[in-house]
Amino acid sequence: MIICNFSFNHATILFQVSSYINTMDKNEQKKLKKDLLTEKTNIEKVLGEFTTENPTVKGDYKSHFHSADQSDTSDEKAHSVTDSEQERAVEQNLELRLREINETIKKIDENTYGVCEKCSSPIDIRRLKVIPVARFCVDCAKKAILI
Repeated sequence: MIICNFSFNHATILFQVSSYINTMDKNEQKKLKKDLLTEKTNIEKVLGEFTTENPTVKGDYKSHFHSADQSDTSDEKAHSVTDSEQERAVEQNLELRLREINETIKKIDENTYGVCEKCSSPIDIRRLKVIPVARFCVDCAKKAILI
């Protein structure tokens, strides 16, 4: 972002700079929402294959853990634990992605998509095209990494 020390027409200068890094237009947001809804459906299908939706916590799923049978060998029990741990990791990643998608869809619906949650400035359209679920502008994201 260009920083100007002009007190005269300061608001006009900021507006011109902001419009240069404008967020997505309504048609692009509509297409993005459609794509996100498709991804959401696919994630929910995958989660449904090995989890059950938690009725008490919205957006949380419970894995169907493979319990070891008493007749299982130590090797079989170890594989069962490993499989359960891997499923849990996949479940957590899919839940996180689903949460990001839902938050992004909500922002599109509320006309707040493309606004940094930290400083309220517009998020550069180039960043949104690469990371559609971006919550922060580049500057604020860099600061968060450094902290």
